[in-house]
Amino acid sequence: MFMDSCTSSFLRSIAEEGILEGRAQGIIELGYEVHLSEDDILERLQRKLNVSIQTAQEYLNQFKK
Repeated sequence: MFMDSCTSSFLRSIAEEGILEGRAQGIIELGYEVHLSEDDILERLQRKLNVSIQTAQEYLNQFKK
């Protein structure tokens, strides 16, 4: 099956975002399991995933219990 470079690039970015979201979910779940504060979880998301505070907050809101 032939994919043009735009389609290939788009699919790659979707896959990368999915991987990032999966890692974020794991960090958040573990943080809650070990009773970290939300501030500590946000800091860990920023450091481990190299994302902005805004993106870290979006992940936290998406995956919080």
